[in-house]
Amino acid sequence: MKYDVLVIGAGPAGMTAALYAVRAGLKVGIVSKDIGGTTNSILNLENWPGFEGSGTKLMKSFYDQLKNYDVKFIMEGVEEIQKNKEGFLLKTKKQKIDCESLILATGTERKKLNVPGEKELTGKGVSYCVTCDAFFFKGKTVTVIGGSDCAATSALGLSDLAKKVYVIYRGEKLRCEDINSKRLEEKSNVEIIYNGIPKKINGDKKVENLEVDVKGELKKIETDGIFIEIGAEPLTKIFETLGIQTDKGKYIVVDDEMKTSVEGIFAVGDITNQKLKQVIVASGQGAIAGKNIYDWIKRKA
Repeated sequence: MKYDVLVIGAGPAGMTAALYAVRAGLKVGIVSKDIGGTTNSILNLENWPGFEGSGTKLMKSFYDQLKNYDVKFIMEGVEEIQKNKEGFLLKTKKQKIDCESLILATGTERKKLNVPGEKELTGKGVSYCVTCDAFFFKGKTVTVIGGSDCAATSALGLSDLAKKVYVIYRGEKLRCEDINSKRLEEKSNVEIIYNGIPKKINGDKKVENLEVDVKGELKKIETDGIFIEIGAEPLTKIFETLGIQTDKGKYIVVDDEMKTSVEGIFAVGDITNQKLKQVIVASGQGAIAGKNIYDWIKRKA
């Protein structure tokens, strides 16, 4: 079976792109290990107009809507992509799939601290997903590392469950939205430690404490869990053999039609060089790509 379009990734960007493409009459497949991507980690999505709830809830509604159309979900990871005369050949562990064009929507993965103890204690108190693991720390002490909106909203969500929440940030002021910064300051069980550089995570079978350098002074914070929210890196390595242009951060460079430097390949969402990484922006890019990839295919015919 040959698809007009294969979308790689099933987050907000990928599913929106698939929706627009299939509604235009194209034969569309989505290849992804999961549904929703990193949007699933958002506890409370407050800046999607007209919607209240978690990222998981919104992504489920995307998925449910797409199931009303003839979109094939291929729940596998991509092993290799080759360009050929007819378009592209995509390989997974189980199959080979032909397509005329591609929409890349793989998103990002969480950055690691790369400090002693982090790898050893991942899953034993160290986590990168508050939505997944917050429940396990009800009534306990937790630490959020980072100063972004993701870090702030994670800390706010945890403050409703945990006994105590520490927020460790390397700067002198959080870089989240002011409204979230004020909410954190109003929480009696939240303590923000500025100018803090995590140095080591200690624990035998589980996290016991975190060593932090605060302006040259080493402090030990007793904590049951550590949530790392220090940003993300684009999942673009699998596409390197295609010769797609990227910026210094390995984000894919796109034009205003979401076209990449390689003919027949479009990219959307957080893997692109669009600076504002938001669910609504990712979906907007998906809509643009879905429409323009239809135009591109028709011009070729």
